[in-house]
Amino acid sequence: MPSAPRSNRNRIILIVIILVCITVVTLYVRESDKGPLHKVQNFFLDLVSPVSSAFAKIFRPIKDGVVNLFHLPSLAKERADLQKQVAELQREHVETKEMEQQIAEYKQLLHWSETQAELETVGADIIGQSPNNWERLMIVNRGSSSGVKKYMSVVTEAGLVGRIISVGSRSSVVQLMTDSRSEIGTRDQRSRETGIVEGKNDATVRFTPMKEDADLKVGDVMETSGLGGTCPPGIAVGKIIKVQKRESGLDRYVEVRPFVQFSKLDKVLVIITPEPESVILREAQ
Repeated sequence: MPSAPRSNRNRIILIVIILVCITVVTLYVRESDKGPLHKVQNFFLDLVSPVSSAFAKIFRPIKDGVVNLFHLPSLAKERADLQKQVAELQREHVETKEMEQQIAEYKQLLHWSETQAELETVGADIIGQSPNNWERLMIVNRGSSSGVKKYMSVVTEAGLVGRIISVGSRSSVVQLMTDSRSEIGTRDQRSRETGIVEGKNDATVRFTPMKEDADLKVGDVMETSGLGGTCPPGIAVGKIIKVQKRESGLDRYVEVRPFVQFSKLDKVLVIITPEPESVILREAQ
């Protein structure tokens, strides 16, 4: 029986608390921002804010760690996907640069071919080169099926590369003008002095003039003379970089630097017409 008075007392306390809360809320809503209840609220907020901030700083790393732990598998997958996308973009970038370079080279070759209307040419890619220092040879992916024949000249927009010395059905061997066995009829563009350019397995070639007292100067441009019948006349060869006098009885040493950068060759043109006309070469075939 003693539980009944206690139950009634608890009910009365609950009713009083509810009434007090209603009264406080009503007064809080009706009073201005500067009222006593608002001041009390602001006081407790100022009192609790530093503590809340401290707890937030302490528990934020733990919270982030737990969140990251749950998201770790998905994050790993996203990272792998991003790495794959980056690799794909890098590959596409390299391919685009390569394509742009090829287009630029084709445009240069096409422009040269258009300026030489009297010459019929066929484009070719370099697909191999001599692996040793005793010869300067390259292989192109054009052969007899494309009209290529032995001793035809090979050029780029910069000038003479060399000539064909061996022909297959779909590929040919090019002897560069820097090869020690190469000899090409050449002339000085300024003075018209003629002679022979000989390779020496080096970055430069040697010019031997027909006359010992030939008018030759450093800086003169050399071009093919057409003599010998293997190369059409007027194709740029290089520039004289040294004219050295020798002792009596010895020819002057004239060094020429080719215009073509052989180490960077990628695409060339084979001159199909006019064909080589040398009687000696025809008999050698």
